[in-house]
Amino acid sequence: MEKDVRKNVFEVYNQVADWFSENRDQGLMEKKYLDEVIAHLNDDSCILDLGCGTGIPILGYFLSRKLNITGLDASSKILSIAKKNFPSTPFIQADMRELSLNKKFDAIIAWHSFFHLPAEDQPAMFGIFEKHLNPGGILLFTSGTIHGEAWGQIGGEKLFHGSLSTEEYQRSLTAHHFSLLKHQVNDPQCGNANIWMAKYTPV
Repeated sequence: MEKDVRKNVFEVYNQVADWFSENRDQGLMEKKYLDEVIAHLNDDSCILDLGCGTGIPILGYFLSRKLNITGLDASSKILSIAKKNFPSTPFIQADMRELSLNKKFDAIIAWHSFFHLPAEDQPAMFGIFEKHLNPGGILLFTSGTIHGEAWGQIGGEKLFHGSLSTEEYQRSLTAHHFSLLKHQVNDPQCGNANIWMAKYTPV
């Protein structure tokens, strides 16, 4: 069972969807990073919130700024809540590892979602990010700092996190034509998150 949970964390979110909706921090400690992304966008830009959860607070913040955003999550229960929260917003149920939307975006946000993938599944995601971004598009994601895995708790259930090393993330970004804009380690103002922001700059 633990192996299955490790590979498919969205199943845990199906189990704790209501708890998560009630207990997820409603504040916007991520705001300064979201604003930095927005500074690279215009009114016609399209954003993909990859692992959008219930849409609160990140997707909702982009909507409050009158931006075009699509939410994507693998958890059907979580998405049902997101659709109730934001009935006019497009949502997609999909595993990010299998993403093939035949559409490009101007920004992809993978905040506290990408890091639920096992380390062995993460390198291939950079090709998926690349495939779904317009030239000049912005990628924002959070990660760990060392290659490995860790377990936490959510709503009484075990919750898996995986990470590459900092050097592996840097190599993956470079290999897929991303220029690093910011790398903040353990931001104390943002829940000690490790944050990456990069710009897609194809040759």
